[in-house]
Amino acid sequence: MPVEHRATERDTRILLAAASVVIAFAANVAGLLAGITSVIPHLFYLPIILATYWFPRRGTLFSLALSIGYLAMALPFTGGDVELIVAALARAVVFSVIGAVVSLLSLRLREEEQRYRGVFNYSEAGIFIVAPEESGPCIEETNYVGAALLGSAAKDLIGEPVARFLDDPETWRDFEEKIRRDKAVYGYETTLRRQDGAAVQVIVSGGRLPDGRVILTLADITARKNAEDALRQTNAKLSMMGRLTRNDLMAAISVLIRQIGRGLDEFSDPAVHRYLDGLEEDARFVQRRAEITRDYQDLGLRPPGWQPLQGLIRNVTSCLLLPGVSVRSWVERLEIFADPMLDRVFSNLIDNAVHHGKTVSQVVITYQ
Repeated sequence: MPVEHRATERDTRILLAAASVVIAFAANVAGLLAGITSVIPHLFYLPIILATYWFPRRGTLFSLALSIGYLAMALPFTGGDVELIVAALARAVVFSVIGAVVSLLSLRLREEEQRYRGVFNYSEAGIFIVAPEESGPCIEETNYVGAALLGSAAKDLIGEPVARFLDDPETWRDFEEKIRRDKAVYGYETTLRRQDGAAVQVIVSGGRLPDGRVILTLADITARKNAEDALRQTNAKLSMMGRLTRNDLMAAISVLIRQIGRGLDEFSDPAVHRYLDGLEEDARFVQRRAEITRDYQDLGLRPPGWQPLQGLIRNVTSCLLLPGVSVRSWVERLEIFADPMLDRVFSNLIDNAVHHGKTVSQVVITYQ
């Protein structure tokens, strides 16, 4: 808010409070002269509430001064009547108490408002307050970051329809439905259109306020999405390169194994056979390693997710040949956030334990 505007608003409030004080005193003087003492004093509540709400740090002193002024005005008209004196004193006390209470509540309200304003104005996320209108939801207020997301100034966005900045017109209807069902929405990803037409990918959280308005917080995830796409493309290229390399390697190994087989058939010398057998064993070892890489060629191409470990291990063990070996998974309802190829990891772990453990009869999987 500009300094000039704040000064003008402050001066206006002072004039209104002063005018209400003058009116209250004038009306009470007229009432006392007419012998009316029980109704007109309620007019003092107006300046007390106005002054203590607008100027809460001075509200208590103001209400105390007004109470003293009221007593100075009213007591001379009591004529020594104890009942009228007590009534005037009681009103003065009530004026002071009401002023103190309103000042305290106003101070707390002001602190809450300043805290809210601090979060609203200095947040790293874009914050929008959306008001329901007959023509559709419109932006009522936004902070600097929110306006920058849409490539505009905050004051220029006030009153603009939300649908204008949505890449998909159905997005808001879907978002409102989620709010209606779940009361609040977190981590909702969508695409916005800036004033210049550029697309901005954002993650949105929001909820409905008691008065029906919707508050939204938006974070720009365009850079993250671009990085994910670039990483996905790079992984796809590496996977393709690995697939081609593995195919060439497997073809070369197959040729080598066939040549070794021909050598075994052609030569009868035991020393040559031992040498060729060693070569064949090494070639088949390389062949098995190449086959293992095929299982992991798509690693990282699909996004990770939460996977229930109990069911995953059950599916893995059902596909393995484990004669005489039992697999027990004591993982209860444990879930792991991992690559979709997590099942290959447990498949290899169990298979290695069975084939390389000479006396293994049981595999137990647990966690701490």
